[in-house]
Amino acid sequence: MRKMVAWFAGNHVAANILMLFMLIAGAVSLVGIKLEIFPEITTDKVIISTVYRGASPEEVEEAVVRRI
Repeated sequence: MRKMVAWFAGNHVAANILMLFMLIAGAVSLVGIKLEIFPEITTDKVIISTVYRGASPEEVEEAVVRRI
């Protein structure tokens, strides 16, 4: 690693060409990135919670949950 850094320090043109290549590659890849503000999401489940104070679980199931 130190030899590579020393080589680039001695070869300024090679370091600048590598930097230019990386900037161009980043710009090209930036164009291809898909940007979504509201991504499409498919859900398989729905969660509903109900409160029916003073009722048993069976009463809640019959009176509220099955109707929903």
